[in-house]
Amino acid sequence: MAKNRKSAGEIIRDYEESGKLSSEEASALRAAPQWVIPFTDIATFLGGSVIFVGLVWIVIALLQDMSRTTIDAALFIASALTAGIAYWLIRKNGKLAVVGECVIAVSTTAFAVGFGLLLDICNVHDDYILILAALSALLIGIAVSFRTSFIGTIVIVAAIQPLMAGLISEFFPDTSIAPLIFVISGTALMWYSQRKIGLQFVARAAGAVSIMFAAIGFSTWDNNTWQPIIGFAIAGLLFIFGAKQLHFAVVAAGGLGVTIITGVLAGRLFDSALVQGLSVIGVGTVIVFTSIAISRKSNAVT
Repeated sequence: MAKNRKSAGEIIRDYEESGKLSSEEASALRAAPQWVIPFTDIATFLGGSVIFVGLVWIVIALLQDMSRTTIDAALFIASALTAGIAYWLIRKNGKLAVVGECVIAVSTTAFAVGFGLLLDICNVHDDYILILAALSALLIGIAVSFRTSFIGTIVIVAAIQPLMAGLISEFFPDTSIAPLIFVISGTALMWYSQRKIGLQFVARAAGAVSIMFAAIGFSTWDNNTWQPIIGFAIAGLLFIFGAKQLHFAVVAAGGLGVTIITGVLAGRLFDSALVQGLSVIGVGTVIVFTSIAISRKSNAVT
């Protein structure tokens, strides 16, 4: 349970008091940085990024004078070849596995673009092209997310927003329901972040931000009072969930959403600027006391 979690400092203190750690060992652990990225890893990421740009550059240069069908076939071939290379590199482990995950990004991009171009050649509607191409990338991301340390999650986060945008453009254009679609995608990302995948915090933060903007967008879509109330409820639930699960990014997104929507709602309910300000202060006070009540049952938000 989240309420039973302890911070690293508290665990070190408990171990020190119980004699499992000496004072010197405890001090060394407290002074150790939370994140250490070796220079070789940084160089590997940078090199992989440069290789990716170079490959894209070469492909664009080679494909300029080709027909669309030839380009599409070349993209699928490139996707298959790079997928094979990525699989071989990842099996080597170590630094080569990091490069392999970067190559997966190349393979996934080539496949999604090739699939989209194939649909365009077949005269499929633009919105369906975006939906299906993004969906193909999303499925690839899901498939590799349990076997990779970072690229699967990045692909999922990068693919799900265009997928939602395509669904909105095709099925919910210019309607107040549109922002709520991003509540669905954000909730899905936060749910998926609970699985055993790499970069869980990235998926969780992306989901929280998506829900926050969706709640704000829905609240300000039309000039009425019931939409801000619903938006406030969405942002409030996000805040409460983040507080209970001790996730700082979720708490921050929910709190910011509640604050902004409170201002919107106050402006529509009251004509007096004084009353509007007092209402915002009142909601802020409720947030503070709610946070204190939760903190008494759990530990600090992380």
